[in-house]
Amino acid sequence: MGTITVRLNEMEQKVFEEYAKMYDVPLSTLMKQTLEERIEDELDLDAIKAYENQLETDDVTVYEHDEMKKMLGL
Repeated sequence: MGTITVRLNEMEQKVFEEYAKMYDVPLSTLMKQTLEERIEDELDLDAIKAYENQLETDDVTVYEHDEMKKMLGL
């Protein structure tokens, strides 16, 4: 397992530690969860932008629910 050092000024440390206490999690866990969520949000946003680009170029096929069930043999 790796270790990363993050330098915080006194105010940042105080705020982050208080926030971690509010949710009863270690600060390191809070930081990891927050970074993971940020990465997920950015990946989701990229997927949305790609979909919107496909919509603009009419590169999207939309199927009705019943059509899809039939295609899947359900």
